[in-house]
Amino acid sequence: MRHCFAVPIKDFAVAKSRLRSANVTEVSALARTLATRVIHELEGHEVTVLCESDEVSDFALSLGCAVAFSTAPGLNESVQGFYDSISTMYDRITIVHADLATPEGLGHYRPKAEVGIVTDQRGLGTNLLSVPTGMGFHFQFGDESLRLHQYEATRLGLSCEVLAEGPWIHDVDLPEDLP
Repeated sequence: MRHCFAVPIKDFAVAKSRLRSANVTEVSALARTLATRVIHELEGHEVTVLCESDEVSDFALSLGCAVAFSTAPGLNESVQGFYDSISTMYDRITIVHADLATPEGLGHYRPKAEVGIVTDQRGLGTNLLSVPTGMGFHFQFGDESLRLHQYEATRLGLSCEVLAEGPWIHDVDLPEDLP
């Protein structure tokens, strides 16, 4: 099976806006460190970083990743464009957020169902989403994305597995999430 991991990364200078608005210091360095750890855990796999900044593109290339530069207006549009463009090259794509506090073992993740979702620690979001390509899946990251991604799997008649425990549910969005 041909499998690609996609890691969307926002420009480090503006990433993690909720931490910035809470006056957390060194947010850019934290975002870079978290992304580096996620990418290192995917070493040995095909990894493409989805980004809109030259700095992030250079960062990704320095870590041996492919880069899909996007001018899309948001995360969902960027992921959707990449997904739509790779259906002849890969059988499966796993989107992994770059802000996981504990990314250990990510490269070994293979869902038991056609769609695999790892929720966030609040049980509302999607930290990791694995789907087959060529199915017309519509990505809906953001508020209530767990429920929306489950609905999308149902709409397409795909079996769905949700993991709500384990290290990958912990992302860093708010000050209380800091490691």
